[in-house]
Amino acid sequence: MERNILGHAQRETSGASTFAKYNFQYHWALCRIIEKHKSNCDYALLIEHHEDVVIADSLYGNSASFEFFQVKNTGKPYTPDSLTKREAGSDGPKSSILGKLLSSCLGTAYESRITEIGLVSSNGFSLGQKDNKLNLDIITSGDLNAECLSRLTEKLKNEIGIEIFPENLKFIVPKIKLENQEEFVIGRFAELVNEIFPNSHCNAVNIYRAIIDEIHRKGQNTHDFTLWEKMVEDKSLTSHKVKDVIAVHTTSPNFQDFEKDFDYLATNDMKWNTLTYRKIKKKVKQIVLRRVGHVSAFDMSIMRIAQQALKSVPEEDYTDASDYIDSVVIKAKEYRIETQVPEHDDILCEILYCFIKGDE
Repeated sequence: MERNILGHAQRETSGASTFAKYNFQYHWALCRIIEKHKSNCDYALLIEHHEDVVIADSLYGNSASFEFFQVKNTGKPYTPDSLTKREAGSDGPKSSILGKLLSSCLGTAYESRITEIGLVSSNGFSLGQKDNKLNLDIITSGDLNAECLSRLTEKLKNEIGIEIFPENLKFIVPKIKLENQEEFVIGRFAELVNEIFPNSHCNAVNIYRAIIDEIHRKGQNTHDFTLWEKMVEDKSLTSHKVKDVIAVHTTSPNFQDFEKDFDYLATNDMKWNTLTYRKIKKKVKQIVLRRVGHVSAFDMSIMRIAQQALKSVPEEDYTDASDYIDSVVIKAKEYRIETQVPEHDDILCEILYCFIKGDE
């Protein structure tokens, strides 16, 4: 088990407990991971964990880098003054919007692993740019004119003590709008499936509902996590999970050739009853479609163990395929596949996948 670098106590958890109010926030987050999915990137999406949206670029904590985003649904474009304004509080001035975002990132154990800090505003920004004629959807420190940059830096120096404006801080104007948010995201899921599975048929509405339910449920979890694997399991929406949901609600020609070999093995060798056959076939289909075009580092790790187990058990020692497969499952457990895939049926499906695929 890995220690969780994001495992220290959160500054606040009120966002998670009022999660239902933040439609714009999680719809924007889904659009962000859809783009990552198109690029075959691994990711773990966290909602209301240290920031509104945090995205890790790996399912392995020791190698993950992070993107931190604060997502605002505002009535007016943000100006340098509104970004750095500090309201009076009972214990002194409250944090400004920009100060609060940067406090989540700077001076932390994970600061060096943050690749992007983003402030997302539904109504954009009114900031002094080097070229104010440019209508930018992403504004970086390099786009700001000297006066605006100096003004922001001075305010932040007084609030949180920074001397240099962070180069990885970006001001983001989202493509998604407040109106018709659900339809926008459903359309993006349909485009995603068409891109990764050409000539397939999917139910984009069901994909959206399954994923939004998952992100709702996990977004409401306010606990801290000292173990990375526990946080990924209980708090995040992963690329692995999104692939599985898409596979369940997609019919693709990519599965048809594999399906013939699977059905032959299931009917002639494994001799499962109907319920077992349906359950295992559904799981195997998810694996096949999840690995079309791109195999994640997580999947590669599982496949290496399954392939090692297959090579370690000689086929010629068996006359019955089901006995052979059972022996390979046992061998895979000896190789500690359960640290990656804990359930017996899931291990069986991984072995069947690699057995049918052979040396492709």
